[in-house]
This record gives sequence, structure tokens and C-alpha cells, in this order.
Amino acid sequence: MKVFFTAAYSGKEKYQKYYDIVRKCIEETGVELISPEKGNYKSLLTKTDLQKITADRALHYEAIKKGILWADLVIIEISEQNFQLGHEATLAIQNKKPVLCLSLHEDYSIKIIDRYFHAAKYNQHNAKRYVEDFINKYKKELLGERFNFFLSRGQLNFINEEAARLRLTSSEYIRRLIDKERST
Repeated sequence: MKVFFTAAYSGKEKYQKYYDIVRKCIEETGVELISPEKGNYKSLLTKTDLQKITADRALHYEAIKKGILWADLVIIEISEQNFQLGHEATLAIQNKKPVLCLSLHEDYSIKIIDRYFHAAKYNQHNAKRYVEDFINKYKKELLGERFNFFLSRGQLNFINEEAARLRLTSSEYIRRLIDKERST
């Protein structure tokens, strides 16, 4: 499993101790981790990226975008509220990547309701539990099995219409139906 972890650069002075705690908790799960906090996030840039993008800040952001797209899961330490982190969380959600946002101050899952968004108010004593629970949940849920089946034209039309109405792909719609049945 691949995880991308990020935090606000503007909060490093105040929150670096907590960034390190979260990063260590992620690493202890045995996942493959890419992160600005680990210093390996620019490894995802291609030679073309490096030639096209000359500004260091633009290169930094391109590496973060690639990290989000590369990852199965995204974890963000958001104690330092930051517009860019919010954008990165949204980018991950739009790409259907489960996101865990950890804050020392607030549980944002009360305000933001989305299938792919998870959050918790954490501290140094429970960070490991939140990180492990999130990663373990998605280890089981990661789409790794392919299943083909036959449908009637009417069934397929129904699926396509409902999926379009909900702005989902047909596969996402079927997975949502299955998840709904499993949770009842």
C-alpha cells in the first residue's frame, strides 16, 4: 500500500514534533511512504517535469500533486490551517483517494461529509491508533479484484442513468450499492 503524507510548511516551527509523530506512525505500519516530511517526494517527478518546470515552488507543488495521484491513501496533518492543504485534500478526494486529516485542534469530519474524507482530533498518545485504523480499513477495501458479469440492456441502462444522475461511474455506483447493503 502506498501513502502520501504532507503537512503545512508554515507550521513546521510550531508543529514539527507532531509532524514527526504522525510520519513515524505511518512508517511503522509498513506502507510505502512518500512525503515532503521524509524528503523523498520529488522522486516522482520525471525528467520532463524537471525540464519543463523551472520555478522551485512550482516543482514542489507538481511533486505533491504527483504524490497524491501515486498514492492509495493520503494523510495530512492540518493543525496549521493552510489553504494549500485544503486544496490538496480536495484534489485527493476528487481523485477518489481516501484522505485522513489529523489536527491537534479540531475533528473536521464533523463539518466535511464525504465518502473519501476522514478526520480526527489527535494527540501524541492516540495518533498511532488513528493512523493504523485508517490504513487497516483501506488495506481491506483497496480495489484489487476484478469481477465481470452479464446484465440485460434494461439493467445496464438503469445503472448508467443512476450513475450519471449521481455523477459517478457505473462501477462506483455498483460499489456504492454493495457498500450500502453491507452496512445495513
